[in-house]
Amino acid sequence: MGHDKNWGKDLDTTRAALASWRRLHGGRGRPIPAALWSDAADVARANGVAKTARALRLNPRKLAKLAEGAPRSMVEPGGFVELGGLGFGEPRTIALELVGREGDRVRVEVVGGAGSAMELVALARAFWSRSS
Repeated sequence: MGHDKNWGKDLDTTRAALASWRRLHGGRGRPIPAALWSDAADVARANGVAKTARALRLNPRKLAKLAEGAPRSMVEPGGFVELGGLGFGEPRTIALELVGREGDRVRVEVVGGAGSAMELVALARAFWSRSS
């Protein structure tokens, strides 16, 4: 297998990003953000999974799946979410799932039209702005 001329640069950049994330978020036991996994998969595709996983201290099985092109759940944060059209006021169940930057999730179910869109907006804002 030949080495990509950007191997050192890409590996160093990804290693630095992972180290920074691990320092800020506690590392072990916390889900690594999809964007960092994506960067690691790009390096692994060019230079091999085992070598990349070892260098970046990542799970080689998960990295292999991503490098092989397994579907990624890359979700970019939205700046605006429209809640119109969800049928507030209609007698049915509405379920929303909020996903945080580190993959943490909360599922909210509003049953029978109870609650308002403004309450859900306040809940979402509180969830996304809390400190880890």
